[in-house]
Amino acid sequence: MFYKFAKTLLTVLLKVFYRMEVKGGEHLPPEGPVVCVANHASLIDPIVVGCSLKRQVSFLAKEELFRIPVLNWIIRALGAIPVKRGRGDRGAIRSALEVLKNRKVLALFPEGTRYRDNTIHPLQPGAALLALETGASILPVLIGGTHRMGFFSFPKIKVVIGQPFFLNVGGERKERIRAGTQEIYSRLVALSREDEGLPAARQGSA
Repeated sequence: MFYKFAKTLLTVLLKVFYRMEVKGGEHLPPEGPVVCVANHASLIDPIVVGCSLKRQVSFLAKEELFRIPVLNWIIRALGAIPVKRGRGDRGAIRSALEVLKNRKVLALFPEGTRYRDNTIHPLQPGAALLALETGASILPVLIGGTHRMGFFSFPKIKVVIGQPFFLNVGGERKERIRAGTQEIYSRLVALSREDEGLPAARQGSA
């Protein structure tokens, strides 16, 4: 109930102030475990993703965000799981696995940090690892516009949701995770061609 209230309120605010536009919402599987992967340019990105998908979403967020008074309330209401960056956080990994094993949606920002240059940076392996461990489908999402956000700027936000896919890679575990991570990156790059203003591949990245 509280999640729905917070999501409805935030969606209205995003549409009024940022003219948020969502394309491809029908691509979200109606049931089953889903790992949603998105680019990351702003603190508001988790809220944008949560308000763009019809199903309830949980997501990983660095623990520092939980110390920001208002943002702390918002991201907790939207199902955030705190993560300690720079070291293995087994508690967060267990929580993420639990979300997927319960056939829910988990959103990740696999670039690992925010980049404001409107490009897609190399990805960390966590999304591929979780998808391979649980058999979850992967839903690629690109967010455009949030890299231009500031205290007194309200750029238009575009969200494009791609087709879900499963990782079908073989080999040893390490190689499967590496190949899966590359496949996710390739899907995000392909999605970037869907609309103007979306993040593009970073020059020199493979």
